Amino acid sequence: MLICKYTRKENAVFVPHLDTLRAVTMAIRRIGARAEYSAGFNPHMKIFFGQPIPIGTESDCEYFCVYAKESPSDFMRRLNESLPFGLCITAAAEIQKDPNVANLMYYADYTVTMRREESNLLAAEKFAAGRQCEISYIVKGERVHKDVKELICSVQAENPRTLRLRLRCGNRNLRADRLMRFWADSFGWGSYDVVKTNTYDENGVNLDKILFGSDK
Repeated sequence: MLICKYTRKENAVFVPHLDTLRAVTMAIRRIGARAEYSAGFNPHMKIFFGQPIPIGTESDCEYFCVYAKESPSDFMRRLNESLPFGLCITAAAEIQKDPNVANLMYYADYTVTMRREESNLLAAEKFAAGRQCEISYIVKGERVHKDVKELICSVQAENPRTLRLRLRCGNRNLRADRLMRFWADSFGWGSYDVVKTNTYDENGVNLDKILFGSDK
């Protein structure tokens, strides 16, 4: 069994989660990897991904586990040659059992880069420091209002163009794109890019250390 870490960049950020899963699965088939399949009338490759990431958000730290009997380094090299542009395996290791990456994910770090300098990025820090942090966003055509105070772990305005966020993910999560869209509308910010940079478990341990034994 293999655990793999991959990045999602460029045009791949606009590919939905299920289509990303299909793309990786087809690439594994193309390279002829010895993957295991489920039993039954319609067998599926035994491959399990982490939690979905919103469309438009880049990521340096996505994971999947595949039941395959392959050399990790050889699998990574051959799969990268077959994956669509924008997807890239950056680490692979052999493990004994499925770590259930989706359940491990508890916190995530994001770097937000503004495309122009903004004079009031500190407004995000003040917002997060408030007693309540109510935001609003649209879901299936309806506006939702939600207090996300407990879902914001930290906010840092590093300079006039950079925000560092640590947000909850998992069963109780706050999407960085929704938070940023609310802030941009509220504070008059221009366009920006969001990159997910690190993921942690409930105890704040980086998933790379849990899955690979060291930072990758």
